[in-house]
Amino acid sequence: MASVNRVRTIALVLSCVVAFGAAHAQLYKWTDANGKVHYSDTVPPEANNSARKQMDSDGLVRAQIERAQTQEERRVAAIKAEEDRKARVIVEERERRDKALVSTYTSLADFDRVRDRALAVLDAEITGLTAQLVALNAQRADLGKQIDAAGKKGPSAKLAADVKLLDADIAATNGFESKKIRDRGEMAKAYAVERSRLADLIAAQTKANTGSPSSAAAATPSAATPARAKAK
Repeated sequence: MASVNRVRTIALVLSCVVAFGAAHAQLYKWTDANGKVHYSDTVPPEANNSARKQMDSDGLVRAQIERAQTQEERRVAAIKAEEDRKARVIVEERERRDKALVSTYTSLADFDRVRDRALAVLDAEITGLTAQLVALNAQRADLGKQIDAAGKKGPSAKLAADVKLLDADIAATNGFESKKIRDRGEMAKAYAVERSRLADLIAAQTKANTGSPSSAAAATPSAATPARAKAK
């Protein structure tokens, strides 16, 4: 009797296992290159790159697997991903610069004072180099007169050496002056761009706070520009 019960128990367990496996069986559906739809409990190697659906024994879709991208699609996707990355970097850098602007300058007048001080430094350097060139050219003219006075005898070795050294100084100073002038122009352009952006940010911030356009965005006189005298 015990033997019969053991057999029945084993049979019951096996039937439960089979029923459980059938209830959780997976079925795959895919379409081949010819457009024919296939159903199978396994995915053949040739269908690994195809789009397919994973279904349970009741025919309900449990997962959907997209087809693998072609080499050209992967190339295009990689290009787009890189373009998106660069665009994000540009936006993040712009946001960083905007934040730095509004945290550094409280108003356009404050910005103008900083700009004018920076430009004044370069203006002073350019003025100094110009004066230095005037002095060097005067010395060069004096040496030229000495060479003319030597006549056919020609300049002495020391005079020739002095002329050579002075010509080198004049060339170098000319180069420094030209560079400072270029730097001044580039700095002025950069400040102009930043000022325009700051004006936009101040206007947007004021409008958001009050609902009206900002009067702070109006142009303010440069610190280097004399104020107009009041009429009596």
